[in-house]
Order: sequence, then C-alpha cells, then structure tokens
Amino acid sequence: MEIILLGGVLLLFIAMNYFGKKKQREAETKRSESLVLGNNVRTHSGFYGKIVDIDGLTVTLESPSGGESVWHKNAIHGAEEPPFQPEYDEDEDAELSEIEGFSSEAPEPETTVSTLDNPIENEQDK
Repeated sequence: MEIILLGGVLLLFIAMNYFGKKKQREAETKRSESLVLGNNVRTHSGFYGKIVDIDGLTVTLESPSGGESVWHKNAIHGAEEPPFQPEYDEDEDAELSEIEGFSSEAPEPETTVSTLDNPIENEQDK
C-alpha cells in the first residue's frame, strides 16, 4: 500500500516538473521571437522600450523619451506596446456636456476678502 502511495507522489512530481519545463520553453520561445530590432518590448520590471541594438546577451532599449539603457536579454518579458493614455476626444466631451450639471471647465475659485489690512497691527492697537 505504501509503495503505491509513494509511486503516486513520485508520478505527481514528475508531471509537475514536465509541465513546468514546458511552460518555461514556451516563455523562452515568446521572448526569443520578440527580440528583433525595432520591436517595442516590456521588461520583467515594467520598463517599456524599443530595441535599437542586440549584442550577445545584452539588448539596448530606447525609452519613449529618447534615452537608451542596456538590459540582459533574459530581462525582456516579450513584445508589448507601451500603455499610453489615449488622446483626448472632443466628441466625448460634447456627449458628456449633454448630461445635466456636467461641465468640463474647472469651477472658479471662491475668493474671500479680509477686512483687516494687517491682523497683527490691529491686535496690538487694542
């Protein structure tokens, strides 16, 4: 009975190892396919850049602002466009303005005027 239980646990470990390695191979294939000059990629740490040079194990990425940084090729997660905020759509503002009470303009700040010119001098006069 214990032999059957031990054999089942052993088979479970072998299966977990097999599927884990299969997932690693798929990730490596995805990464290697994305390592092409001109591709936009994301690193594991979340940096987005465009590949401008590949030299052995190093990849030079250009940031959207134009700066370049050097990364190890294993730091590249895969091809992915940077998630920039969508441009402002004036038609969307027109639709929202039809809603009662909606205004895209900032409200005017309320100004308060003090009747005391200098509160410190007024306290000393008392």
